[in-house]
Amino acid sequence: MNTTVSINSSSAASRYWPELKDLSDKAKLELIMMLSSSMVHRESDAEANKRWTDNFAGKWQDDRTTEEIVKDIREARNANMKEVVL
Repeated sequence: MNTTVSINSSSAASRYWPELKDLSDKAKLELIMMLSSSMVHRESDAEANKRWTDNFAGKWQDDRTTEEIVKDIREARNANMKEVVL
């Protein structure tokens, strides 16, 4: 089966087409599956990256109140300040 394919001459696909066009149908289908799979994984990875903080939800264990934690953090910031002489 011969099919005419129009590809933008400046696209990445146009650079690979001369090498790919003569592959067997089986090899082309394998490439299609691999490329499709990489797109699906990329989308799911992007979604996972948006929700990476969900992995930490509920993990903090502490007996202090929120106010005490905030106070400790602020005090720690001030305790590390060093005087700079210019």
